[in-house]
Amino acid sequence: MPDTRQVGLWGEREHLERKAETKRAAKFQSRDPREIFVGSKRLDEYLTENEAGWVVRLREELERVDFSMLEKAYGDQGRRPFHPRVMVGLIVYGMLIRQWSLRELQNLAVRDVGAWFICGGHQPDHSTLGKFLVLHRETLGDEFFASLTRQLVMRLGTQGKVAAIDGTVIEAASRRFRLLKAEAVREIAREAVAAAGEKPDDEALGRKAREAQAVAEIVTAREQKRKAKGRKSEATVVPEEQEAVMQPRKDGVARPSYKPSVLVDETGLILAQRVDLSSETAVVSTLLDRAASATGRAVETALMDAGYFSVAILRTSVERDLDVLCPPGKTHGSTWDRAGPTGLFGKSRFAFDEENNVYRCPAGQAMASFKKGTEYGLNYQRYATKACGTCPLKSQCTKGAGRSIKRYEGDDLKDAMLSVFNQPAARAVYQRRQIIVEPIFAELRERQGLRRFHRRGLSGVRLEFSLHCIALNLKRTMAGIAVRLSLVFVWSVRFGTAQLVLAVFSLSREPGGQF
Repeated sequence: MPDTRQVGLWGEREHLERKAETKRAAKFQSRDPREIFVGSKRLDEYLTENEAGWVVRLREELERVDFSMLEKAYGDQGRRPFHPRVMVGLIVYGMLIRQWSLRELQNLAVRDVGAWFICGGHQPDHSTLGKFLVLHRETLGDEFFASLTRQLVMRLGTQGKVAAIDGTVIEAASRRFRLLKAEAVREIAREAVAAAGEKPDDEALGRKAREAQAVAEIVTAREQKRKAKGRKSEATVVPEEQEAVMQPRKDGVARPSYKPSVLVDETGLILAQRVDLSSETAVVSTLLDRAASATGRAVETALMDAGYFSVAILRTSVERDLDVLCPPGKTHGSTWDRAGPTGLFGKSRFAFDEENNVYRCPAGQAMASFKKGTEYGLNYQRYATKACGTCPLKSQCTKGAGRSIKRYEGDDLKDAMLSVFNQPAARAVYQRRQIIVEPIFAELRERQGLRRFHRRGLSGVRLEFSLHCIALNLKRTMAGIAVRLSLVFVWSVRFGTAQLVLAVFSLSREPGGQF
């Protein structure tokens, strides 16, 4: 029978497979930007002479990137689409100059000479950019970032043996003025369900009732989670962006937000990134797996701040045979200490004597076990002493009649980490964490302007953060290559032309040493 839809009656799958095999590759709109002139001068020369040579280098980096996983989403039908290099390049360029809303990107493509060079003179409008992001939402957020990172790792020759992990809080697109408390959300849901019940044939009312009930379920789940953690404040939600969680930013002001995290190697390259609703510890395993995929080898030493000092993270490090340096708190002189919730002595100031099953308080008194229980899914023993009443340090230790300490399952791992940080060598290694990872979020906030997400929902936020990390990685790669070239130049000045040739040859033969 002829190759028509009728064949689907006997073998639709085979028919579609034959069509896929014969599908021709798409032809894209993509021009060489070096053919663009400003007056009588080529655009790349014009940019270089006007202190915008980094734009030329960015275009060169984009030309080395493999966009095949994005290209395969298009077919050879209809009007030719813009090449993914044009679209991703324009977005990255906009992020590097703090302009990445769709309207701002459209305007850049029309009036900005740097965008002309990145786009090859093409001028995609905001709707075309929006459709591109929707089409490649999942790929850009995970697969493309991972693929590009592997390419950049090869170019820089990094091995990722030592890495730092950190997270931050970035405000959601939705405004806090739309925030509703749990009781208000449940009341709205009751009213919506009642209205839908009066008019069962009204599809709009039915849909509104289902959406209101879904929001009510989310806020109820948050209430239960807060209760399990011993928090008394009422849960809240933004109906238009239900996934955003009310949490304090770095300045202490609580806003509907998300929590992105990164894993960065010593070259400053982001090997892995992930956005969670509200936890930075929940994504550690994912970051380690993705970093290993990017470099081809597991991270050997991971540096984390006190926010990761938990039994779960320490157990993960043991299971992975990973060297972790994670302090119990901030440094106070020659000791590391996590202060208590009200500025009193933290738990790390109490030493556990395993042989005698007692704690030693900062005053040297023995604290014996007197109670057992279960909390947060972990068994614990509670320790206390009767000497608190006459202790000279009582005002620094407790505001009550006496101080007690809970020892949970896994606290032996915390004790081991505390003993590690008593070694000067471990502290010296840990000091590198600050220079490795802290500049990443400083760059994202101050240089790229990522103080608030533009897209709504967890999937949109993950896409946006991935693009910001891609932009920063390309920037770091350009800087890294420039440093290596400058070293070659210094070598040539000192040793002569013959040595320069040998230097270039040796660098090019290093893993990922092409430039």
